[in-house]
Amino acid sequence: ASVVEPETVARLTDQLKQIMDEQKPYLQMNFSLPLLAQLCKSNVHLVSQVINESFKKSFFEWVADYRIEEAKKLLKTQSHLKIEEIAEQVGYSAKSSFNTGFKRITGITPSEFRNNIK
Repeated sequence: ASVVEPETVARLTDQLKQIMDEQKPYLQMNFSLPLLAQLCKSNVHLVSQVINESFKKSFFEWVADYRIEEAKKLLKTQSHLKIEEIAEQVGYSAKSSFNTGFKRITGITPSEFRNNIK
């Protein structure tokens, strides 16, 4: 059970969304929970708890959602880029982990996604 005040959770939830939407820190390969906690001037434990409670995901799953959304935009608009390049641009250092994350979230591989774009 959470000992964090609901107001604190709500405020931090909004702050996390705002940071991710406006600053897009997840595009950096070295993006981490401590870095995110620093960005919202909070502590790692609290940020992790708020992500788990508010988004019903682990930090890594939550970040993957943002990265894959960004990758989908790039796959649609940057057809000249290789999939490896898109993976790097959205914060993945390895194409394999990008492919795994992409397929887990969308049900298809990045290549299949790109081939299905009309």
